[in-house]
Amino acid sequence: MKHLIKRTLLFTIPLVFSACIFDSDDDVEPWEAEKVCPAEGTNIYGMPNRGSFTDERDGQTYKYTTIGNQVWMAENLRYDAPYSTCSSDTSFIRQYCELVEHNCETMQCCKESLCHNFGRYYSIIENGNRFGLIDSVLADTICPKGWHIPTKEEWKILENAMKASDDNNSDVANRMKSADTIFFSISKLYPNEHDRTLAGTDNCALSILPSGFMYEGGRTLIFNASILSSTQKNSDFVYVVVMGNTVEYISNVYRNSIRCVMD
Repeated sequence: MKHLIKRTLLFTIPLVFSACIFDSDDDVEPWEAEKVCPAEGTNIYGMPNRGSFTDERDGQTYKYTTIGNQVWMAENLRYDAPYSTCSSDTSFIRQYCELVEHNCETMQCCKESLCHNFGRYYSIIENGNRFGLIDSVLADTICPKGWHIPTKEEWKILENAMKASDDNNSDVANRMKSADTIFFSISKLYPNEHDRTLAGTDNCALSILPSGFMYEGGRTLIFNASILSSTQKNSDFVYVVVMGNTVEYISNVYRNSIRCVMD
């Protein structure tokens, strides 16, 4: 009889344990854009959840979107700040003109259109250098009034808002990236670069583009997004958010895009 009881217990315990595992899966709440970043309604600042605003410094207009309690620019910054530049990479501009822009008759027109869609490339290191400490005055004034360069921690808050408990890093990147496949087709055709970044689902209208980063010689690598934070990593580098098919935090690579978040 004792042996029978032992066998019964040994058979029953795994069943109970398995039942607990499957029950726990039922408790996982799926990620829903309507809860995290509803298109309609008003955010904590009293603004519509999505809309646009004008940078009073140069009159440029930017879209914005609300995600959780944060309000993010939905476009890369284009303000002509010290040490910033638009891409002058001829290969990049030519591919852009062939795939995206159909109203331009000159390379200069294509360059201006590309700069409008992909934004400028920035250094916030002192004297515009690749290595060194953040120029705090420049970093504090580079975004429009009422906005700032996000810290690494603010990027992490955004990342967590875009992630359900059972999601992986790729799910987060996918929800952040633009769904416009045309822009990602440019990165696929770029010479000598890997075809590794796909368009996303853009669930919260954040519209991250594969604007990449700029080398010191002006060459623009566009197989992913490379966006500055305002957090110093060490005495030489600041943290940069790199978004391809995943989200990573690396050291700055000369000039990068900027996305501002509301104060």
